[in-house]
Amino acid sequence: MSHSKRNTSRAVFTSHERSLAKAAWSQSSARLTRESFLPFASCALCLEPAQDPVACAAAGDIFCRECALSNILAQKKELKRLEKNRAQDERERAERQVQEDAEAQVRAVKEFELVQAGLEKKVPRKTGNAGNTGNAGNTGDQAAAAPRTDDASSRKRKFADELERVAEEDRSKARRAIDADRAAAHDARALPSFWTPSETPGTDKNGESTVVAKVKTPASGQPVCPAGRDGHAYSLHSLVSVKFELDSKGQRICPACNKMLSNSSKAVLAKPCGHVLCRSCVHQFVKPPTGALFDPHAPPGTTGRVRCYVCEEDLEGDGSLKDKKSKDKTDKKDKKDKKDKKEKERIKPGLVDIRSEGTGFSAGGVSEVKKNGIAFQC
Repeated sequence: MSHSKRNTSRAVFTSHERSLAKAAWSQSSARLTRESFLPFASCALCLEPAQDPVACAAAGDIFCRECALSNILAQKKELKRLEKNRAQDERERAERQVQEDAEAQVRAVKEFELVQAGLEKKVPRKTGNAGNTGNAGNTGDQAAAAPRTDDASSRKRKFADELERVAEEDRSKARRAIDADRAAAHDARALPSFWTPSETPGTDKNGESTVVAKVKTPASGQPVCPAGRDGHAYSLHSLVSVKFELDSKGQRICPACNKMLSNSSKAVLAKPCGHVLCRSCVHQFVKPPTGALFDPHAPPGTTGRVRCYVCEEDLEGDGSLKDKKSKDKTDKKDKKDKKDKKEKERIKPGLVDIRSEGTGFSAGGVSEVKKNGIAFQC
């Protein structure tokens, strides 16, 4: 008698065979422990402690500077290669279209010559007045009675349009006939050699690949952050140099509370200065408390501002007196364009959470991974 969990299983399978089938076919999951996560401030590319660390300004992913630059250069080379291949495919497609149009034109001329020679029967064309044959006499009388308003130019234009329409119909008919002949020839010489490149499912009859490579690139065509799940773009100008505070043992600590930073610290990066603090110190020292009293001895425009704990740099970027003075100045058009370009490349001030993988606890990150598979009943 089988167990209630296996009441639909077959008795010929052993427990070992069931475990093998379950591991290979069904959905499997595993718990992640602390050893499965990267330590704090590890490079997302080489998986080693980051040397000369830099962070993505958008999501706070940590990289080695050398690894980040190598990845950006590799992605740019790949984008150039894909763009070159795309342009070559478009040129080949245009050349093939021109060749097919020429073949269709030759076939249409050949069919016309055969019809004129009486060797082939002409297929009657469908006209718009085919269903109104009963009223042909009335229509002719009305046309004769109607005043003649079309001049010679309009008649020539209509005649040219009619000739163009008839020629296009002939070319499309010849093109369909050529495609039918090619399909018949391909089916006649089709071989069961499924391993050949021309017989693969992702290849059409012309030998071109119909499967479009899924490249993780945004619409702008820029390199993509390799550690990001949302596919955000990153570049050399968007990397922030991370400045960790080190203790006597060389461990990375928070400059405010002198506690060692780890995956459970929820470290926060200040942009663009690059100093790193733990989340509790950010809420206590960096962000101004709600309902803070006015300080009469503070410089004008600095009360209630978000500033870095280490260097006191403004992390909001829109309230400094220097920015206000620069906005009041009127520059020329070329200087304004250069300023706009630099403004786009400049890292916007603010705070961003440094991404960490977790601690192994259920509330400290992803603690379980799943693999979906096809169910196999045994």
